[in-house]
Amino acid sequence: MKSGAKNLLYLVNLLAELDVDQLNAIGEDCEWLRVSKGQEVISQNQKTTDVYFIVEGGVAAKGYSVDGKEVTYAEISAGQVFGEFSAIDQQPRSAAIEALEDSYLARMDSDQFRKLIIDYPLIGLKLAELLVRKNRNLTDRMFEYSTMAVHQRVCTELLRMVEENDSGETSLIEPAPSHYQIATKLSTHREAVSKELARLSKLGVVNSGRRKIEVLDLERLRQLAQSDFY
Repeated sequence: MKSGAKNLLYLVNLLAELDVDQLNAIGEDCEWLRVSKGQEVISQNQKTTDVYFIVEGGVAAKGYSVDGKEVTYAEISAGQVFGEFSAIDQQPRSAAIEALEDSYLARMDSDQFRKLIIDYPLIGLKLAELLVRKNRNLTDRMFEYSTMAVHQRVCTELLRMVEENDSGETSLIEPAPSHYQIATKLSTHREAVSKELARLSKLGVVNSGRRKIEVLDLERLRQLAQSDFY
């Protein structure tokens, strides 16, 4: 690890309130890893309990059924943490983690992480807020899977991506995920996503191109997300 690289921990939301000396000390307790796009960092059901801080790049949390169907639970970006579930309850991994792009990670063993929470109560509070937020997001998705038709889920996911892009008045999603990537988030298949995006394009609601989706009529998209039919 290069001198000073540990200071990148200030980019991690969970640790952002700590001073440089504290971050340096925490950095010494971490193993620093560079992972390539597509590389699996954690396997589903793996019996490890380390926690990871993302300082560059991003990863996806995924699950796989016995017949190989892929489900994406969440995408986790720079500044976030993953692996905290197993670090806390010492149970096998509930999801696989795959790098969405070349990434730089700090890995800390669970004993050190649990000590960190005890030593810095503010980190414990922020961790509790993070876990509540993740639970709410999963609850929302469970509700969508149970109550919404595929076209509603596609519309809802587009609205979510527009909000996450945080691009002010513009409604451009760029780079946009592939149709397959969207399908793994929505518990459907690529062909269904392609069909719904083509239908939205025909209605003049979106303009879908290579690696980008532009929402042309945000209000109409909101209406379609709430409607059982077009």
